[in-house]
Amino acid sequence: MWKNIFKIFGILYLPLLILSIVLFVSQKKEHIEYLSKLQERETSIKKEFFINLFHTPIHNGNYWSKLVYPENFDPLNTHAKFMEPYIKIITGITDYDQFRFLDLNGMEIFRAERKGIDSLEFGGLQDKQNRRYFKEGSKLNYGQLYLSQINLNRENGEIEIPYKPVIRVVAPIFDVNKKKIGVVVINFKMDHILDRLKSNIVDNNFYLLNDSLNIITSNIYKEHIPFEVSKSIAPLNETYGLSEDLFKKDTSILRDGHIWSIQPINLNESIVKSPFGSGSPIEIVTTSNWSVVQELPPRFLKGSLTLLYFGFGIFNILAILLLLTLAYFLVKSRLQKETYLNELEAKNIRLSKKRKLLEKNNSKISEINHQLGIRNKQLSEFNYLVSHNLKAPVTSMSVIVDMIKKEKEPGKINELLPKLSQIAESITELTKDIGDYVSILDEKKVKVEDVHIGLLINHIKNDFSETLLNTKDFQVIVDLEAWQHITFSTFYLHSILHNLISNSIKYRRSGVSSFIKFTTAFESDKKVLYITDNGLGINLEKHRDNIFKLYKRFHKNTSGKGIGLFLVKSQLETLGATITLDSEENSGTTFKIVF
Repeated sequence: MWKNIFKIFGILYLPLLILSIVLFVSQKKEHIEYLSKLQERETSIKKEFFINLFHTPIHNGNYWSKLVYPENFDPLNTHAKFMEPYIKIITGITDYDQFRFLDLNGMEIFRAERKGIDSLEFGGLQDKQNRRYFKEGSKLNYGQLYLSQINLNRENGEIEIPYKPVIRVVAPIFDVNKKKIGVVVINFKMDHILDRLKSNIVDNNFYLLNDSLNIITSNIYKEHIPFEVSKSIAPLNETYGLSEDLFKKDTSILRDGHIWSIQPINLNESIVKSPFGSGSPIEIVTTSNWSVVQELPPRFLKGSLTLLYFGFGIFNILAILLLLTLAYFLVKSRLQKETYLNELEAKNIRLSKKRKLLEKNNSKISEINHQLGIRNKQLSEFNYLVSHNLKAPVTSMSVIVDMIKKEKEPGKINELLPKLSQIAESITELTKDIGDYVSILDEKKVKVEDVHIGLLINHIKNDFSETLLNTKDFQVIVDLEAWQHITFSTFYLHSILHNLISNSIKYRRSGVSSFIKFTTAFESDKKVLYITDNGLGINLEKHRDNIFKLYKRFHKNTSGKGIGLFLVKSQLETLGATITLDSEENSGTTFKIVF
């Protein structure tokens, strides 16, 4: 019973399980897509926030680039008074870690380095002609500004402690004659900007990467630019097995349970509107690119999917309980139904046995009735055959006897006596055939044997005075070229041919030389016997459907009972032969017997 219960349960639960898995996967995919879109939105906000924060160092660099400087600018000596108000500005902007003017040869002509919140140290001029930021800055034109990579400040090749993440803003400076006289270089502190970028991170992780995919800042590291502090911190793509191609365009992917949202920042040749008027745009020139990356870690993704997993589990538990209950009642109902059907089947078997017994008894009764019907038919045929077949030879004998009585010449009498002997032999043969037929009735089967058609026809001729005396009024023509022997009942074939010859004599036309012709042939590998006469014929349009029926007569002026052709057809069909005819009134009839 339980085997059937679990089988039905499996059939019912499997499609439901597949459907629930499909729905679960679909909802999980939708949820991940939703989280990815949230990540994309947050990443985009961080990106815009970073760019907006970048405007401060950009606008500061632009400010110093747009000042009009004296000819042969010497900020420490000749033009010290010119610099006094600007030194106050430099001192007041605490994000300036270093502020320098470099001439076109890369030599510092002014250097201010912050030593405290409100104090600056001047002097200590250095040659920076080999530094990349000078080389890039020296190529700038009016309205252009160069941004370096964000890194930790170094003094004499050593990372300064405490760590100071800075970006160098480089802009060209021009004198009153609009002649380029050098560049301004600002080491802009980035710790405040980077701190604000990685703040308010709750469930996900934030990364700002440089163009080498090294981490500039992230909420998972206390220090900014950790890769410069520790060589063990690999680029982000190597840490998580991500392809570098992912960081070349805006991307959202699910990889190993992490949802990554990546948006690169390329400020190179970007146009920033100057706060000093729409007519002063700033073109950013930089070899540095950054990427804003947000990571939703597996623990949060798993946590956000907990409700979905819980719903999937509860649904399947309820489905299992419900379907097991349903399967139990289905099996129980089926067992009850099978018990009822088995009882009903047992009753039906008993009824079937009784019905078969009754059918067997009815069959025996039907067989008995059928045998009685056959026997009655055979007795009727026997009565007709005896009366019909004896009538012709007896009549012929009477005719010969009358002719002998009337004949005076001994020669004529001697000619008639053999005829009388032939009639006697025919009667004797008929008596023998009747005896054979009686034995057939006793044996309940028809005896078949090889019959010579020609000899049988010549023997039957002796039964009729019209054919016995060889008169020219009626001729029997025999053409047995195709075949002469047939396996059939001698008694039946004698009766059939006797009937057909008798009918030809009886229904011959007056005023013509009458005949009956027997011809053999082969058709479709079967033996065929044609019997043709030139008698009165039959109107087939009127009598076609009644030709071989019992007690049907077609010539009113001629005596007969209408049983002969019926017997012919019955006797032929008893042994599997068939008979058809073609006839025309006042022309004759052709019978076709196929054995």
